[in-house]
Amino acid sequence: MNDEKSGGFEIKGVMKLAVIMFIAAGIISSARMLVKYNEYRDKIDELSADKMKYEESIERIRYELEQEFDDEYVEKIAKEKLNLCRPDEVVYYNGLE
Repeated sequence: MNDEKSGGFEIKGVMKLAVIMFIAAGIISSARMLVKYNEYRDKIDELSADKMKYEESIERIRYELEQEFDDEYVEKIAKEKLNLCRPDEVVYYNGLE
């Protein structure tokens, strides 16, 4: 009779341990998923910011390409992109760029 009682307690103890292990595994798994979710959310935010920056750059380039290709435009590009100036032009450098 003692064998039956001790066997019953042993099974109940194993069941309790199994339930505790299952709950612990669930908590650990949920925590890991939450960390991964936060990492992915941060990556999405970073990529969204990059996307907006590139979209603005594309719009600026489209605007420049749509400009009329005349002498004024050529002079503007020469000054901005190539740092050229007219021979009679006075250029000041402030060291900020």
